[in-house]
Amino acid sequence: MSKRKRQYLHMAKLDLDFVLLDESVVDYGYRVQMTGAVLDGFKENPVMLYLHLRGNEGWEKPTNDVLLPIGRWYDIRIEGGRLMAKPEFDDNDEFAQKIESKVKGKYLNAASVWIDPIAVSDDDALKVAGQRGPTITKWGLREGSIVDIPACRNAIAMRNSAGEMLRLSSVDSNSQAEVLTYLSSLVPEKNSSEMDKKILALKLGLPESATDAEINAKLDALNSAAAPNVKLTTENTELKKKVDDMEKAQSEKARTDLVDGGITDGKFTAKERDTYLQLAQSNFDATKALIDTMKPYKSLQELQLKGGETSAAESAELMKLSGKQLWMDGKLARLKEINLEGFKVKYKEAHGVEYK
Repeated sequence: MSKRKRQYLHMAKLDLDFVLLDESVVDYGYRVQMTGAVLDGFKENPVMLYLHLRGNEGWEKPTNDVLLPIGRWYDIRIEGGRLMAKPEFDDNDEFAQKIESKVKGKYLNAASVWIDPIAVSDDDALKVAGQRGPTITKWGLREGSIVDIPACRNAIAMRNSAGEMLRLSSVDSNSQAEVLTYLSSLVPEKNSSEMDKKILALKLGLPESATDAEINAKLDALNSAAAPNVKLTTENTELKKKVDDMEKAQSEKARTDLVDGGITDGKFTAKERDTYLQLAQSNFDATKALIDTMKPYKSLQELQLKGGETSAAESAELMKLSGKQLWMDGKLARLKEINLEGFKVKYKEAHGVEYK
């Protein structure tokens, strides 16, 4: 083995990150979303070429022979919105070792990937400043190459619908047109949204061919015209809420007054307050009628005291009459019930003898 070959044997795997792709806008005016990466196939076969050349496919052939892969990529990952990978060169390929030496010496610092668009969108919400073309939202990879001068700020190789590789050159207007035409062909048709726009235009009293600007202007005019009505509606809603709040407060006060009044009148105790409040909330009129018919609660002691007061007053009135008058009126027996001593006095007056 020559000294030169022995020198290359230990240089195969480099701990050096290459940015294969990011989400910035390329010179052609489109960009690629990292969230749409489908990398399983590429990770199983992470081919590394030089300048995307395979000898029988490409543009300038370095030789008449097929150009074999110069290595493979490892540690393939999406990181910080970028597709990153590290190169591993074939240490049994002299040409690959030349490329590796250039990379180690920082003479070759760029990489480029050959992507396969799977889904493309022309949605303006996905576009960023400077983007003229569509957004590739789902994609796979065929290979990644070490390149000398990227054709774009972030060089990308691509194939067309016929499977042929498109040369990405910022100075080749024909190639740019071909790439954008191919990507546009992958954008789903907008028949439904176009139809919706026509229907909206007709409902606004505009021709179905009305532009977005005309439709927006009509909508702005309608919004301006509706503004006073919207304000009035808002004010009415606020006023209705205030009235509702006042009615609720009044109803609550009426229920509280009714129940608390029943407690004050002694018709039921404070412990029963919540029960009567719930009844009043459910049916105020029925609860009021019930409370109105209730008699004030009196304890036995109160009743006895009341009875004693009544008997004393009655006894005093009866004692004003003579014993004979009480006997003739049949009230002598009542006096006996409420005032026995007084009865004995009036009995002797009526009959002339002591009561035994």
